[in-house]
Amino acid sequence: MNKQTELASSQSNNKLMKKRTIFLLLFLIQAVLYAQPRYDSRVFKPKNPKTNDLVQLMYNAKDKDLEFSDEVNANLFIFDNFKWTKLILPMQKNSDGLWTANIPVKPSTAFIGVKFFQGDSQQPDVVDNNNNLGYAIALISAKGKPQAGSYLAEAAFQSPGITGGEMLSYYTNQPDSLEPAYLKTLGAKESALLGKNYVNYFQDFMNLQKLGLGNEFPAYAKKFVTDALANKSLDDETLGVFYNYANSRMKDVDLAKFIEKRVYSDFPNGATARFIAYNNTMGVSADQAKAISAYEDFLKRFPIEQWRKKPNNQNFIYYAVYRGLGSSYFDSKQFDKFISLYDDLDFRTGNELMRWNIMRAYMFKMVGKDTLYTISEAIMPKLIARKDDQSYKQDFDTKAQADSNVVKNLDERLFTHISLLNDLKKYTEARKYFVELSEKGKYNNAELNEINLQVLEGLNDDKQILPLLEMSARYNAMTPRMFDKLKAIYLKGHNGDEKGYESYLAGLKSDEEKAEMKAYVDHNWVNHPMPDFRLESAEGSFVTPEDWKGKIVVVDFWATWCRPCIMAFPGMQLLVDKYAHDQTVAIYMLGTMQTGDYKSKSVNYVRGEGYRFHLLHDSVNPKTNEQDLLFKQLVPLFGDSSIPRKIVVKDGRVRYCSGGYSGSPSKLMDELSLAIEILRNEK
Repeated sequence: MNKQTELASSQSNNKLMKKRTIFLLLFLIQAVLYAQPRYDSRVFKPKNPKTNDLVQLMYNAKDKDLEFSDEVNANLFIFDNFKWTKLILPMQKNSDGLWTANIPVKPSTAFIGVKFFQGDSQQPDVVDNNNNLGYAIALISAKGKPQAGSYLAEAAFQSPGITGGEMLSYYTNQPDSLEPAYLKTLGAKESALLGKNYVNYFQDFMNLQKLGLGNEFPAYAKKFVTDALANKSLDDETLGVFYNYANSRMKDVDLAKFIEKRVYSDFPNGATARFIAYNNTMGVSADQAKAISAYEDFLKRFPIEQWRKKPNNQNFIYYAVYRGLGSSYFDSKQFDKFISLYDDLDFRTGNELMRWNIMRAYMFKMVGKDTLYTISEAIMPKLIARKDDQSYKQDFDTKAQADSNVVKNLDERLFTHISLLNDLKKYTEARKYFVELSEKGKYNNAELNEINLQVLEGLNDDKQILPLLEMSARYNAMTPRMFDKLKAIYLKGHNGDEKGYESYLAGLKSDEEKAEMKAYVDHNWVNHPMPDFRLESAEGSFVTPEDWKGKIVVVDFWATWCRPCIMAFPGMQLLVDKYAHDQTVAIYMLGTMQTGDYKSKSVNYVRGEGYRFHLLHDSVNPKTNEQDLLFKQLVPLFGDSSIPRKIVVKDGRVRYCSGGYSGSPSKLMDELSLAIEILRNEK
């Protein structure tokens, strides 16, 4: 090789080395950047706070969205004892124009995040969370050492899915993913700090490791759990955590079975053994006899009395087991065993068993009424006796909410039982259960009020009928027959003079009920063009927009398959009767979304039930061959395709629209009457 060639080669090598050096430097810079958190810690004082320091917030709002706010609050996200909690602190403006606040910390506090806001914390007017990068800081212990949980929290603050909980509400948008190398580093640092209580945050710790390790994680997880199991002194709770993780997260059947044997050997009557047995019981077989045997075996091995002596958070197990066993007994007609379960059941479980089995069997005529009465009468007193057992407490934030739910559910179960007693003409027994209803439950249900009227008539208790009717009117929960009865009583007491009847009836309604009705109607005003249409009537003639000119028109979209639609018919009949002689108001029942010979089905049902309606049939959509042409054109107004749906049309436009059915014929009549009269009187 000559000197010129050597020189060229040397220059080429130098260039290559320079490129490699630059690339390595860029890589190292990038790695350092990835290893840094993206949040800003400068709003906290001191710079590296200890758990025994006074930690302060010093927020400068200049050039930020909160710069001109006259009130700034701090929404703190504190990672304490491996859980996120939220705290709202009002801030004060100091002489330097900085917003300040002191943050309460504990020896167990590992990390603090904050976002600043003005207004209501749930719906703030303005928010500053550092443009979705965050404001946060990690704490160190009083001795100056890394605080257990701080690295986990650092990762979770920037990737909220790791721990979930309160952190999910910090960001306005989902933050960008963190680099796996950075997360791997945090996972390794947190691993070095693992204490004896790591079981309490094991799932979150493993979530961090999974994000950091990627494809390496399955092997890591198995080794971690296997190594931990080498400790022969693990307690029941720890074994339970490992079993759940191996079974549900790792999907490692062999490892789960290994842990299961260990649990059955070391803690055969413990909480983990109970959970594993429950897990093995649920869905054990589609065969009803085998399922019943599995449920019964579970309860023999882990009787509920044993759990109640030392209750933990496994009440869901007994709820599920008793629900499954009770429904299996009922479906297999082992009614004596179904009844006997109620000796063990709390209100929550007993209520659900009665709702799913008794109410369903009554509605769909699955069991003879005499048999159903025997079952329902045996369990109803037991359910009533347990109404104050607080078994719904776990499902609600406050005791008041839980108590309200109990009242609602007990009223519904009593409704089913009273309906059954009325059908069997057991009026004395039915009357006894009316006493158990709540004040609202006694009069707020029009169907139950009608039953109560039938019971009083069956008992010849005329003295109680008028008070019942007046209270039902007060709650606006009346049926057509109840109106007829009330008017007959009024006329009898006024020598047949009905002059003051309407004023008397209006005076029975409470001011609260009237205000609620007005607010409901006001909420449902719309102004939408009515599509063109040509609708066939039950008589074979056709109705077009021309027929509606100069009228206020009510249209009820319904179908023969829609139970709420059918339940609303008495209320629509009240409305039809009220405006029967008013030529400026028209009311139509428009059948839609039906199949087969829908015309005959609609007409035969309505006439067979004795209703006096003007029936129309929705047109068939030529593109889809579905009977829904007009209804589907109005779906953009409705927002969904559910029925029943009422609209009120005036001058070619839909002016009022409401959906569903409240359960009260009189309330439905009043709603649509009020809408009609407001439209009639508008200028």
